[in-house]
Amino acid sequence: MNLIRFICGLGCVACLAGGSAAAAAGTEFMEYNITWVGISVGTMTLAGETNEPGDRVRTLRLWNRPWIALVYPVDTVITCRIEATEDGPRHTVHKKVQEHTFRQDDTLVLWPDLGRAVWSNALRKTVRHTMVPKGSRDLVSFFFDLREVFAANGAMQIGGDYQLVMDGAIHGLEITTAAAKTLRTPFGRMEAVPVEARSKSPALFSRNRPESVWVATARPAVLFADIVSRFGPVRATLVKWEIDGQPVEWKASEPRTD
Repeated sequence: MNLIRFICGLGCVACLAGGSAAAAAGTEFMEYNITWVGISVGTMTLAGETNEPGDRVRTLRLWNRPWIALVYPVDTVITCRIEATEDGPRHTVHKKVQEHTFRQDDTLVLWPDLGRAVWSNALRKTVRHTMVPKGSRDLVSFFFDLREVFAANGAMQIGGDYQLVMDGAIHGLEITTAAAKTLRTPFGRMEAVPVEARSKSPALFSRNRPESVWVATARPAVLFADIVSRFGPVRATLVKWEIDGQPVEWKASEPRTD
């Protein structure tokens, strides 16, 4: 489905999620402005919280502007609940897609430690069990994983393959980084590291190719994500980041000595 691959293209970098100061917060909210050739066309939000039973709940939502929705409405919500089990964490991902006349309503249950997945399609009334590479991740966790590209000392700890389980298939991504640069952002001038993901799956980025994803060094978050689409350049820009309902306070990046 083109929209889901577009979403993936906006955040196509990662390692293992969890462990940072932001991840340990009770609630977290990020909002991105989606622009096409400089025109604002939509919004993407990422939200994370720990519910009363202690499960991590993460939600990604993407919708377009009202003037576009008049002719081509888009409203997609993907929710991931991560529960602790005897077999390791269990990711339950519910995806509901409404894009023009297209509808999708399915659920993925993933056990990364076991390398096991179950897909169910509510519209087609189907269920499929399969084995996946151990350590595989779902689409929503894929975005939250970005913060873990940094170790406690700020050094980049990323590289190798990332296995993404999505839409009944497994997609391999090769993750690489380059030297940090200073960028102009809605929060001022900030140092950020470019992260690139090369798809090993011919279907994943067939129409929307990631060009650059920039992760801040001051506090790990994706500041910008650019993709090349058949309709022209598209950019996602971080415009809001809140932890426990309070705006995140950015600080100047420490000079790098390595």
